[in-house]
Amino acid sequence: MEKDIVIRIKNLTKSYRLYNNHADRVKEALIPFRKPYHRLFNALSGINLSIKRGETVGIIGRNGSGKSTLLQIISGVLRPTEGIAETQGRISALLELGAGFNPEFTGRENVYINASIMGLSKEEIDSRFPEILSFADIGEFIEQPMKIYSSGMYVRLAFAVAINVSPDILIVDEALAVGDTLFQAKCFDKFREFQEKGVTIIFVTHALDLITSHCSTAYLLEAGSIVSQGESKKVIDDYSRLLARCARSKSSDAAFSGERPAEGREDKKGGTGKNRSAEKYPGMEFNVEKQWDDVFRVNPNEDRYGNKMATIIEAGIFTLSGEPTQVIQKGEEIDFCMKIRFNQPVQEPIYAYTIRDVRGLNITGSNTFFNHLDIGQTEAGDIFIARFRQKMMLNQGGYLVSFGCTGFVDGQLVIYERRYDYMAFEVVSDKVSVGIIDLDPVINVIGISIKTE
Repeated sequence: MEKDIVIRIKNLTKSYRLYNNHADRVKEALIPFRKPYHRLFNALSGINLSIKRGETVGIIGRNGSGKSTLLQIISGVLRPTEGIAETQGRISALLELGAGFNPEFTGRENVYINASIMGLSKEEIDSRFPEILSFADIGEFIEQPMKIYSSGMYVRLAFAVAINVSPDILIVDEALAVGDTLFQAKCFDKFREFQEKGVTIIFVTHALDLITSHCSTAYLLEAGSIVSQGESKKVIDDYSRLLARCARSKSSDAAFSGERPAEGREDKKGGTGKNRSAEKYPGMEFNVEKQWDDVFRVNPNEDRYGNKMATIIEAGIFTLSGEPTQVIQKGEEIDFCMKIRFNQPVQEPIYAYTIRDVRGLNITGSNTFFNHLDIGQTEAGDIFIARFRQKMMLNQGGYLVSFGCTGFVDGQLVIYERRYDYMAFEVVSDKVSVGIIDLDPVINVIGISIKTE
């Protein structure tokens, strides 16, 4: 391999034999030259990639796309069926929580066993043990059997061992997902230290904000093949489109389709609905039918309900230049938009949006009623786009946005349609702060000199 290439994979395929039942497996073993009783499943197919020394590379994809299989081949745990996987240098891998640890042994005993498997002598482990213990930060539990450890303690000790064996290549497969925020921050500080030393890092996670924050390059796997590669933000956008297509194929909103008005119908304000919307939202192509499905990942398990006096046709998140996105940089201004069709005349409808976290906590949101906007009368067949412009001050992580259209009838709030948890989005940032929302404080530190006689 070239000097600066530490991982090279050429035409790699990993196949497994699948049998309908155990009897077929026995038949094929006992009668090897008769008809095969298996079918081949390619967990990986035709993989080609090269990773340079010092790169931090993210690998993303849906469950079952082949990510873990690829890492196992790179680390030497599995052998490819076809093709070549070449690596240079010592590899340290966290492929599975607690892999390589014996739950009956103490943490100390497992450190020595695990590190020796990675090629360290007892003297080397002795010299590095204080640093391993300090990084893991599990205190007196180091002398207890690991079967009583929490998942967080498991991964802290495993990661502490992995980084202290002086690896040339570090592979982490979802292991940090069980760590708390402070531990993850400490791990990524170590990643940056490794990058300065020329260590190559391969990182698999479903937390897309971690990919954009820490990985210069990313690969997207789908059905065992690489379908996108390059700069991490671009690959994540491709992943969002992939998930949108998959979600769309599994869900249907025929029950809420309603009747579409004739395009170009004259409205009460002297122009067509299409033209009026296009003028109000320059840069956003407007169509009365669905047009954003191909670029957004919509939650197939959203909670959708209402009396059907109005239909939220679709919704999306857009940059100020009109580009669709589900990955938002903290501090960026974006537009949450929803397209609504009225199936009956409505007086003073209320348009609303809400953002909440994955635990269901409502974080922020607003509506046209709170902001004293005069919406006026709508007629059956009218279509509008409601836009909520928001400076994104949430800390990095995953969130869900909901949309709603309501109104007052005889003094009572009536729900025309709500689409709760309509869409997920990620906030990414290279700035760490405490809590959910960053209020962007201005900090001054003033030193006071005290003289003593």
